Amino acid sequence: MKEQLAALEKAGELPMLDRSTDIVGPDADRNGIRDYIDAYIAALPVSEPVKKAARQRARVQQKIQTTNLNDRSELLSLADASMASTACMSSSILEGVPAELQSKILREGHAITFKIQAITANTPERADRYLAYTRALDGTTTTYPTGRVCED
Repeated sequence: MKEQLAALEKAGELPMLDRSTDIVGPDADRNGIRDYIDAYIAALPVSEPVKKAARQRARVQQKIQTTNLNDRSELLSLADASMASTACMSSSILEGVPAELQSKILREGHAITFKIQAITANTPERADRYLAYTRALDGTTTTYPTGRVCED
């Protein structure tokens, strides 16, 4: 498996992932998104509004790695931000898409969102942290947001 991942990275089909044990990972420009995730988003063949939505999602996923799991208010706020980033991706990727193509295009937006989630939790330490976050939210509910959901 390790060799297969390395081959995909070398071929450019996967971004060169940081696999250090550091929970936060590299973020040279300090924009709240790991550098290799920034590179992945920049290379996506999508519109700029969809890239902005992807960056919003990436910032949420990164915050999950550092949030205080004992602070219920912070957890709920982050869960709301996660829902907003999902709604932002949906509205951004569907902009101007004919009704008959919306289901297919929406799946593509979800795939981007899930890929960002996966490459953010790409080491055992990061995956454990993500799972701890989801356990900390156990028993809570969120609602799908309406109104302005995109940050920028």
